[in-house]
Amino acid sequence: TAEVVTAVSGRGVGMDVVRRNIEKIGGTIEMKSAWGKGSTFTIKIPLTLAIVSALVVESAKLRFAIPQISVLELVRTSAQTDTKIEMINASPVLRLRDRLLPLVSLRGLFKAEEIDIANSKDDFYIVVTQVGAYSFGIIVDRVFDTEEIVVKPVSPVLREIPFYSGNT
Repeated sequence: TAEVVTAVSGRGVGMDVVRRNIEKIGGTIEMKSAWGKGSTFTIKIPLTLAIVSALVVESAKLRFAIPQISVLELVRTSAQTDTKIEMINASPVLRLRDRLLPLVSLRGLFKAEEIDIANSKDDFYIVVTQVGAYSFGIIVDRVFDTEEIVVKPVSPVLREIPFYSGNT
């Protein structure tokens, strides 16, 4: 807090913007102030929102966030190395440490332009994930960084699509 009120500071204008945005998502903000001791701000957001650490990836020029808690590791495949995608009964798999890992392509899920993954000379990134007792790999084009994101509930229009758990 400012010791003196000026045209630029000390009037709480910035907090008004914060309050308005928190109320827009259904939350509240409370302030308690004690002379000579300081101020305490309590921000409450609805349980329908969650802050999650996520790995941001790209597929078919679209960006997606995969919850970091589900990510076990990242693997880069290449036609020039032993780490390459194989096909078994028309399904892509990755031989990872003497184990066959089933793969899912984000491009294929969203009906984007499909690439012949097994015969491609391109490098791919595999996000090895675990959901419950199941491990599988997600084929993506690019991997960015991890970010803390606020996950909001999916709008009613998109609820029927099984691939999304929220938006940010």
